[in-house]
Amino acid sequence: MAKTAKNGHRRRKPCKTLLVNFFGLPGEVLLDLPRLVMLGNNRMVVENHRGLLEYTEETVRIKTAQNGEIRVTGKGLNLLYMAREELGLAGRFLRIDLPGGEG
Repeated sequence: MAKTAKNGHRRRKPCKTLLVNFFGLPGEVLLDLPRLVMLGNNRMVVENHRGLLEYTEETVRIKTAQNGEIRVTGKGLNLLYMAREELGLAGRFLRIDLPGGEG
């Protein structure tokens, strides 16, 4: 069922979202959703990123589509590589905050 906005009008789902749901396609393909692959607690690959917002040994903030961000907090964080749509991180991960995590 469509959600109702504060003004009483129904919000429509974007066409891409309907296609993804109808055909059962992976969301990261059409919707530019980030994809995280964890390798234990010390390596991570992030696909579909839009660049770095912050990079220190304790915090890495990664920009995602639709003005979202992934925040990785840890110790000894190290950027292993960064390509156009994929990056690799290493270190001791203590916390990972994902877009839309609140609410």
